[in-house]
Amino acid sequence: MISPSIHPGRSFPPATSVISAPRSPVIAGIEWLGEEIPYPEPDQRGDTFPITWAADGHLYASSGDPVCGPKGDGLDVQRITGMPPALSISQVNPMMSYRGWGGAGPKPAGMISVAGVLYLAYQNHTGPAIWEDSLVNYGHGYDAHVVRSTDFGQTWLPDIADRPVPMFPGRTFGGPAFVNFGKDNAGARDNYVYAISGEGWDNGCHCRLARVPAHRIMAREAWEWVKGFTGDNEPVWTPAMDEAAPVLSHPGYLGMVDMVFIASIKRYLLLSWHHKVKCNPDSGSELILYDAPEPWGPFTLAHHEDPWETMELNPYNPRLPLKWLDQERLEGWLLFSGSWRQAGQTPTYRAHIRKFRLHAVA
Repeated sequence: MISPSIHPGRSFPPATSVISAPRSPVIAGIEWLGEEIPYPEPDQRGDTFPITWAADGHLYASSGDPVCGPKGDGLDVQRITGMPPALSISQVNPMMSYRGWGGAGPKPAGMISVAGVLYLAYQNHTGPAIWEDSLVNYGHGYDAHVVRSTDFGQTWLPDIADRPVPMFPGRTFGGPAFVNFGKDNAGARDNYVYAISGEGWDNGCHCRLARVPAHRIMAREAWEWVKGFTGDNEPVWTPAMDEAAPVLSHPGYLGMVDMVFIASIKRYLLLSWHHKVKCNPDSGSELILYDAPEPWGPFTLAHHEDPWETMELNPYNPRLPLKWLDQERLEGWLLFSGSWRQAGQTPTYRAHIRKFRLHAVA
């Protein structure tokens, strides 16, 4: 259920399921404007695809467990050119030091471009060190870290081998997704960069929100988290990650999330999904979109789809590239991943897109 009422100074309608959650006062849902389209090159396989609109006009993404190029695990960095449905995906950097399949290796969680610099947040920085515990008890999604590139993904610092300790140890902030605004962070709400993290990779329960001055993203000591709210519904920030409180709770629906700001309607859209059976590539999934007037909420339900696509496709990790969104018509293209069954050796395991329209509340 959606249950953010644990926060002081905030009152929410009771909600016992996704169906009875408080509905968005702005977004009535989405309408699909065509069928889903898989990326036409079946050998260009991978998943997750956090994405950002960079200063050079292109989209940049990171693929988890890219079953293409010189390795078949870890993560890579990709450039996406063209407009849907005519896209071209090219591998900019195979990120050879980033190794390990699934939760046993680093997986991408968030990307953003700020002042011409790309930032990539990834989880599982410690690799297989706690893989067994993670798999059995939680599903992966822990020990997050951030790296940066000043040459559009060609090189990244710091090198993973030079940072034995992750920026965000543990699972409290284990999958940070940067909140994206416009091209190269144009239209940002203030001088901070925001990041929101669900729990684990899929079917988590809570989201926590952090911010950092835009010019200090790599400085761990500059980050702070929402720990509660004032009586005026303003967030209270803390530099102590272990004091972070959920800004949204919905058991089973908050794994690796993503968030974008839709300027034309002044709403933050939080994208998530739910696996019918946790970490199962064959059981089918649900799509869920929340929205809010601020990155910290209060969140309402904008769209819920059950089932989402087909059990064969088993989609997950929905993303909304803002370059592909017509802000006036509220029409765009959703990007998402397809089933990783057989360790990614099936045609579903690649990027998929589908055109949609957001409907406003009458």
